[in-house]
Amino acid sequence: MKIVEYPAPAQDYFTKLVTELRAGNAPDIFSIPRDVQLDDLAAAGYLADLTTAMHNWDGYSQLPKLVSSLAKGSFDNRTYAVPSIVAIEQLYYRHDLLEAAGIDTTQPKSWQELLHRARTIKQVTGQFPLLFPAGLTWGMGSYTEGLRYLLAGFSDYRLINQQGQYQLNDNAVLEAFSFYQTLVQEALLPVTPLLNPEPWVIPKYEMFPKGELMITTCGTWCRVFDWGASSRNPIKNVEQAVGNWKIPTADGSPPFVLASMVYAWAVNAKSRQLDMATELALALGSVDVALTYARNLGNVPARMDARDHADFHQLGALMEAHAQLPEARALRSTVGANAVMAGVARSTEAVLIGREDAKGAQQLLKAYVASVLGDNAVSED
Repeated sequence: MKIVEYPAPAQDYFTKLVTELRAGNAPDIFSIPRDVQLDDLAAAGYLADLTTAMHNWDGYSQLPKLVSSLAKGSFDNRTYAVPSIVAIEQLYYRHDLLEAAGIDTTQPKSWQELLHRARTIKQVTGQFPLLFPAGLTWGMGSYTEGLRYLLAGFSDYRLINQQGQYQLNDNAVLEAFSFYQTLVQEALLPVTPLLNPEPWVIPKYEMFPKGELMITTCGTWCRVFDWGASSRNPIKNVEQAVGNWKIPTADGSPPFVLASMVYAWAVNAKSRQLDMATELALALGSVDVALTYARNLGNVPARMDARDHADFHQLGALMEAHAQLPEARALRSTVGANAVMAGVARSTEAVLIGREDAKGAQQLLKAYVASVLGDNAVSED
């Protein structure tokens, strides 16, 4: 067996993967960084159909319904990936610093409560209160760790309609961009670092550990990869110093957490060892493997029976996140998700630099997606 390493971060990895798949040089088995990328790969014919193998796999019944659905193509309901770990995503905040400053650390329930908290933080501490990733250079993260959190805050909003079209004309999209516009106009988020080539480095790896940024969107990986003992700038006693809130909603519904299937295993449709590759992919979805990845990457096992494993307690605080998995929310995309994510990066950049207001950003997103995927890909409603 030969192990091939591709570049990081995730967008560079995905670009390399697609290039190799097109050339016929991709490995027999590979991981998909985010579930939003599965549909494009499956629709292009790059992924082997694992439906039968998954239904016969002893781990399939242990996957929450949400996770098993994220492993399927939205356009054909066939299974194309073996989930191993899942990221539980919400808001992370400097509990130690806010408490020391006498600022309320209870769960904000709505966008307005979150904005009120952010304004208080700015007034009392003088620091940037809130980060929602945005901008061109953050790439797919401007959607996955930014706008997606806001769109999912509408309990009745769906990114795609029953006809498989993207609903980008919806008022939810306008309100989400309006939230970004408020953050920019009131200087509640650090704009300058978001225009850098690696925009996550300064706010997440420097400002947040130093207490120059108080709240950020993030996932279960952050206490390990971003701020853990082996990180670039570790936060002392990170489990106690950094708290987490569920994501506040726009419409008054209860706060929620998002779940993302990350680094799920897929099989190359052109593998010359298809049966063997499928068997190995299923083995990589075992509880033993998932627990190892979870501990090292800071995510949670995709399977619920992981809690019965003798080593489950080693996950520590991640055990609580794992328990949230059955109630987590997702915002399902379809074919063309990469175009939508690229459009979000461009549209949020326009808000950051003041070139567009919220309505202009929505129109920019709609026009970009239509130009790449065709007018029929975007709903007129």
